[in-house]
Amino acid sequence: MPGVYTTVASEVSFFTTRATVLSMATETRSAFDSYSPTTRLQHGVVGGALAGIVFGLVIQLALGRMTAIGAMYTLGDPSLSVGWVAHIAHSVLFGAFFAVLGGPRLVSVLDGYAAGAVSGAAYGVALWAVNIVVLWPLWLSAVSLSTAPSVPYLAPRPLVGHLVYGLLLGLVVTALGARAAGPENS
Repeated sequence: MPGVYTTVASEVSFFTTRATVLSMATETRSAFDSYSPTTRLQHGVVGGALAGIVFGLVIQLALGRMTAIGAMYTLGDPSLSVGWVAHIAHSVLFGAFFAVLGGPRLVSVLDGYAAGAVSGAAYGVALWAVNIVVLWPLWLSAVSLSTAPSVPYLAPRPLVGHLVYGLLLGLVVTALGARAAGPENS
């Protein structure tokens, strides 16, 4: 019966390894859960600001649309400075919401930086779907901007920008969470 014992030993080894991996993932997630909503909010604000600056540079330099964001708040008058202030405010707000909502925990099958990257990218796509596909054209039309696109606005370049924003946001929130949890949980 050596074959039976070998098979049983292999199965026990497989389940022990799987249990260890699951235990490690649970410990990492419980470390995330252990810090306060205020700490998560702070991580989201920092992540949103950093990701927003990078995304803002993409909007201004590659897309040339930062003045259009300003026009949304000046009733049609394009403004670069108002565009930057509004964009960073949106970035910080959406970053805080992401972190308080759960951040990297939004993806339950992954852990660590992979979870942060995937959940952040998914969040970026969701922001694009709501803010750019629907709200952007409606708001630009409401302020009588003659170049307002129609709904749905399915432009791929803003999608890429929102993916970059979400990816960076997820990674920064994850990194700050690992730092807050201490070296034993990172």
